[in-house]
Amino acid sequence: MKTISKSRFISGVQCSKKIYFDFYRRDLKIPVNDATQSIFNLGHKIGSLAQKAFPNGKDATPENFTDFTQSISNTKQWIQDGEENIYEATFEAENGFVMLDILHRESDELWAIEVKNSTSVKDYHLQDSAFQYWVMTKAGYRPDKFFLMHINNQYIKEGEITHELFHLEDITNTVIKMQSWVTSNLENLLQVINVEVEPVVSVGNHCGNPFSCDYKHHCWKHIPENSVFELTRIGKKSWDLYEKEILSIEDIPTDYPLSFNQRLQYNGLKNNESHYDEDNIRNFLSQWEYPLHFFDFETIMPAIPILDGTRPYQQVPFQYSLHILTGAEEAGAEHKEFLADAQDFTNGGVDPRKKMINQMKLDFRSSGSIVTYNKSFEIRILNELSRDFPEDADYLFSIIDRIVDLLDVFKYRWLYTPAMGSSVSIKSVLPAISPEFTYENLEIQDGGSASGLFLESVLDNDHNTPKLRNNLLSYCERDTYGMVVIYKFLVEKLRASLS
Repeated sequence: MKTISKSRFISGVQCSKKIYFDFYRRDLKIPVNDATQSIFNLGHKIGSLAQKAFPNGKDATPENFTDFTQSISNTKQWIQDGEENIYEATFEAENGFVMLDILHRESDELWAIEVKNSTSVKDYHLQDSAFQYWVMTKAGYRPDKFFLMHINNQYIKEGEITHELFHLEDITNTVIKMQSWVTSNLENLLQVINVEVEPVVSVGNHCGNPFSCDYKHHCWKHIPENSVFELTRIGKKSWDLYEKEILSIEDIPTDYPLSFNQRLQYNGLKNNESHYDEDNIRNFLSQWEYPLHFFDFETIMPAIPILDGTRPYQQVPFQYSLHILTGAEEAGAEHKEFLADAQDFTNGGVDPRKKMINQMKLDFRSSGSIVTYNKSFEIRILNELSRDFPEDADYLFSIIDRIVDLLDVFKYRWLYTPAMGSSVSIKSVLPAISPEFTYENLEIQDGGSASGLFLESVLDNDHNTPKLRNNLLSYCERDTYGMVVIYKFLVEKLRASLS
């Protein structure tokens, strides 16, 4: 008899072909990458913290995840014994199988509690909770209340993490209303896996909603490079074109309605056309004042706050790079940098953000534009620093007042080349205008990796090994030097147009 677990039920609700592959073609599934594994690890940490809010429970987690017989038996016995808290309470009934994060007895009531690492209730949370309610009910243990226990994003850490990190949201009425929906979907999914014939399902928005499917690479293998899905901000139009059997950007009819930016990309790919708006670029750059400060933060965003005074998922800066260019004729740019010590996040001493602000006061000149790439990010970080360190607010606001955004040149498509494709990220722009510029010789090549590695060094208490520090410094320096390269390219292009 085939049973459907909570995770496979959610897979099947997303796409019936996905649950079929889960049962019969797991060879097609891509290996778990570091980012996905980090999410799993975070879930375990959040779950362990949640258990502390309902302490001294019995743990039904099986020793062998291929056999849940003992887990089911233990759960049944512990409920009969009146245990107050059971972790990973396990139930099976009518082809359904679930493990509940926390089963809690509150007076005469049985509470089912599902723990999530998000800061709000999502639709798919309600779906898997409704499925759990269904299985528990069929097994004879209908919960009196069902709660979603998620991160409270208003929680501010002060000392040890407390249960206030979590918010309990009562979703009982909602999951009860969804019981017929569960029954209908479960019947359909059981039919899919019992027939053992791959269902015919076309690709669609469901391939990435609510999760990017583990089998997308297989189902989308007929989609060519430079497909209609890669057009900038294409949205629903991509599916309109797909339904017309137009898969490649180059095959889009010339009279098909496209936005200005989409038309640039289309012409770039089809006719190798570039676009250059000299007037807007010249006017934009003429407003910048030397010395130019090319500036970039790196941040961590821990779900469980590490520093006192911070919230869950708050972006906390740990590093910056700064290149200072005193004039257009200057061959090189002076480089400044800051990288916090990992131990400063956990030793209870001077806040590393305070150390960062103090270093900024030494590194920044008193005048000159501060060049960023996507200024909203740096401005948000600076505003949060001014909130958390009011004694430095005036200085930080003076930095904000001088910020300009190099991204505007590419966001507004004042400059576009076919090599940029649909992206305006610095990682797409740099190789398009300076092919020799690369991150490939670096150990760390993107901000996500930099953030993840530094956070690991904080949590693992390895305190930034010299190799990791060097890799982090090299990556962040490359980002701000890249901005210098872009700026000099624009200046040279403007000069050439005058000669």
